[in-house]
Amino acid sequence: MGFAGNTALWDQFRRLLLGTVVEALLESGLAVEFSTLRISFGPDSAFQVPRLDNYMRFVGVLEARLGAAPPPGAVEAARARLVQAWPALLSVVDLPVGDRLTSERNHLTVRVDAGPTGAVLRVEFDLEAD
Repeated sequence: MGFAGNTALWDQFRRLLLGTVVEALLESGLAVEFSTLRISFGPDSAFQVPRLDNYMRFVGVLEARLGAAPPPGAVEAARARLVQAWPALLSVVDLPVGDRLTSERNHLTVRVDAGPTGAVLRVEFDLEAD
């Protein structure tokens, strides 16, 4: 995963994103087996905050096994919540130089696939702010 900047700051922001995803899953009623939850970031990911030219891009996949079939509308509810989360998160990021990060890209795919040990939730994301 390629990122530039302060490693401690990257860790905090990664945890914030993961917490946001966990909240969305719980709110939507998806029975995720949290011990199977994996999030990976691809090589196009970048984290350059704070800098004179702030920039963030998170490209990757989140997967987790489901303990039960999703209730009707749960996958759509999770996607709707996650689509709102990125712009909401950016709106409260307080950068020290008076700059503001705005959403340039907010692509999410949320689906349930059949896996060898049961249903698997798969969230593919490409989130960018500049």
